[in-house]
Amino acid sequence: MLLAVFSACTTSPEELGKEPVDSLMAEIFIDIHLANARAELGYGSDGAPLDSIIVRRGLSRKEFDDRMAFYAKHPQAYLVVQNQIMDRLGQETRLVAGF
Repeated sequence: MLLAVFSACTTSPEELGKEPVDSLMAEIFIDIHLANARAELGYGSDGAPLDSIIVRRGLSRKEFDDRMAFYAKHPQAYLVVQNQIMDRLGQETRLVAGF
């Protein structure tokens, strides 16, 4: 089963800049960034530790760790996910700032 998940996550250099293949991980990372930002700004964190965020998105800690291990071996695929995160957080910032 993991092989099927990770075979869908491989990204060739030609695919960089295209739609990311693992939007679930992008959503998890976005949740983590937003929880940290709320805590740093003193807006009261929702108290969501990493494990809570992972489970809320439908993964077990082992599945998350396996995906992170995949990204450690495939940094180009990780960059694709990070680009999606930055695009999404940029959109959120523009909505909040009103431009």
